[in-house]
Amino acid sequence: MSKHMIFFIIANLLLIGLAYVTRRRRRINNVILLCTTIFLVLSIVETAYRNFFKDRKPYFQKTGDAWSFGPHPVLGVQIDTTGVLSDTELTPSGTLIYQARYTIIADSIGSYRFNHRIGFLNPSAPGPAIVFLGCSFTFGQGVNDTETLPYRVGVLRNVPTVNLGGIGYGIHQVYKIFLDKYAAANNTGKLFIYTLIPDHILRASGLYAWSPGPSFNRTGDSLVYEGSLPRVSYSTASYASLFGTFSFIQDMIINIQNKQRAKGISPDEYEKACLMIRKMDEYSRRTGGHFLVLFWDNISDEDDPNRYYRQTLSDKLDGLRKDGINIIKVSDILNTKDPRYYIPIDGHPNAKVYDSVARYLVRP
Repeated sequence: MSKHMIFFIIANLLLIGLAYVTRRRRRINNVILLCTTIFLVLSIVETAYRNFFKDRKPYFQKTGDAWSFGPHPVLGVQIDTTGVLSDTELTPSGTLIYQARYTIIADSIGSYRFNHRIGFLNPSAPGPAIVFLGCSFTFGQGVNDTETLPYRVGVLRNVPTVNLGGIGYGIHQVYKIFLDKYAAANNTGKLFIYTLIPDHILRASGLYAWSPGPSFNRTGDSLVYEGSLPRVSYSTASYASLFGTFSFIQDMIINIQNKQRAKGISPDEYEKACLMIRKMDEYSRRTGGHFLVLFWDNISDEDDPNRYYRQTLSDKLDGLRKDGINIIKVSDILNTKDPRYYIPIDGHPNAKVYDSVARYLVRP
């Protein structure tokens, strides 16, 4: 029996006992009976939610070498451990969703350390490296080292590749990595490929507590680094749920708050994101390299409440493309809504889609 179930049983018994003791004092008893009834109903709903809804969601079970995410002074978060790591995702019933192994290597960016996944490391491969930037779509969450997009492109082109994708990252982390590692370097012949998904702008706006990182202020045509994003507060959800006791209330309020924040995101966030892309393209050209945006433009159906910000970003990128920035839409390569290209339940791209996109990118 879980500790939550034990707590609910004890608390309800105490309230029922208190209602019985105060039965002769009508006013107080009525208040206690009301509280007892409400708490009992909430307990039943919470128990059902934990056992049949919340706990039915897939979860990660890390096996093999122990690894975890930890705080990062600049990027907000990173994988703490280096080496060959195992990642297994299971359903609560024990059904395997995926099992993959990640090789994480230590690297330095400017004055700080950044652990990242390997790309294609063939030392005999000629030519300058192709550098991949982005989130878990670049990292390749759920697939093995040899199945990621950076690795497949490296093999097909026979050139070394660098995988700088970070799980949960947004465009703010991508821009900071590029700025500190490549903006002032000699990038002659290098190709930078940034895999962009619509949620990157929401992450960079500070919408999610799980996606901290650097903050930038746009001043005209300049971006000024201002340290870390302010921490997202979910105090209302915490208090209303009795500090997480009733997690269904907490999750519901957080979901509502996130949707309201997404709708209220300033147009400046989109302009800031576009300026980051312009700057990365500008720095790449100035230092002898090339820059490409690979836009995972999986525009949702008309009834999706988040479709508006996806479409807004798509429209902004169309403007950048007209200005000469190289942008490829994944929907021009394949059907981004086809479930065959995604890991079931989990939702990340699978090895099949990475291979298809890689073959498109290296075509003559």
